[in-house]
Amino acid sequence: MFLQTLILSVILSAATPPRVAASWYDTWKDFDIDPLIAEAVVWPEMERYSRLQDVLETAANYGTYIVLGTNSFDFSIGRFQMKPSFVEKMEKAWMKNGLARKYALWFDTADNAIARKIRISRLQKEEWQVIYVGVFLRLLYISYGSCNKKGEYIRQGIETLPIKEQVYLAATAYNRGCVWADPGCGNIDLIRTHAYEKHFHYTLLPTKQTSYYCYAALAWKHYKSIAR
Repeated sequence: MFLQTLILSVILSAATPPRVAASWYDTWKDFDIDPLIAEAVVWPEMERYSRLQDVLETAANYGTYIVLGTNSFDFSIGRFQMKPSFVEKMEKAWMKNGLARKYALWFDTADNAIARKIRISRLQKEEWQVIYVGVFLRLLYISYGSCNKKGEYIRQGIETLPIKEQVYLAATAYNRGCVWADPGCGNIDLIRTHAYEKHFHYTLLPTKQTSYYCYAALAWKHYKSIAR
């Protein structure tokens, strides 16, 4: 019965196009983030999402990440395909950069199985994946922003760039990773070096015939389609 239910779930999820709930936009606005940018950043992952793969990888995370932490192999899970280690780094940077009090959102960043289990549990819930996207983008605009910890203007940050470059940089950082520097200290050029690389694919198991795409370009294409 469980296998039949799982197969049916996979078939239905594959046949159903990605959706964006209105509540997602409300959450992203609470983080002072443009919801159109947030949607564009995660859209390629939503298109590629596989329910079956997610079930298997979530189960694997229970057997590795929770017990061994970031030293283990952790899988991307959830609708937006986030790795537990990726989220753990975000939580630590969030607490370090003083954003917890401003947005009334605190994380337990202790290095133990309890904190890791809570993190995995959150990643299985749609509302928490949406929250983590807000955390990601708010951190991006702080780390690669115009002001330092004292609020002093030090340079032109990511928020001053044309919207296309903001989408490209945000999508690249989401897909390829970035360094969570102190406010205003992130090196934007390091993200730019990966902005046009083609590593993203839609196949479950890539082969020699697999087509690869630029993740940022896919995000920008979607942004243009919803920003009309």
